Amino acid sequence: MGNGGCQRRPGDNNSVMVKRKPNPKNPPPRDPNPTVEFVTVAWMLSVMTALVCELGFVAARAYLFFVNAETVPIQVLATMLLFAALVIGLIALGLMMIVVRMRRVTPPRGILTFAAVVSIAPVAAMILKLFSGSMPATP
Repeated sequence: MGNGGCQRRPGDNNSVMVKRKPNPKNPPPRDPNPTVEFVTVAWMLSVMTALVCELGFVAARAYLFFVNAETVPIQVLATMLLFAALVIGLIALGLMMIVVRMRRVTPPRGILTFAAVVSIAPVAAMILKLFSGSMPATP
């Protein structure tokens, strides 16, 4: 419509145009407590940080496997990244439970699933490392 959102009233012969009100879509209700938003942001940041640590761990292990397995600093880096991903992943799991309970509108199921997988993956990797014998069980 080339009339800028205006339309004539039916049966009106005057050249006066009436501006139409836009139909706002129903936005999801906002939580009145700003703490909920803060916890949600902290949860998503912790999930993304855990993901970056996991990707760094995979990259370090790939370097050790394909290039040079005897590089001690890269071995230390891989272990530290896995430990950081484990700690941050556990924090993300705790924050996810808080977010699901506090928010009126829960996050989409796909985001919850992705966050759970990213948060649990370091735990599974640590258990696999313990049982494979590549990491000492006790110091």
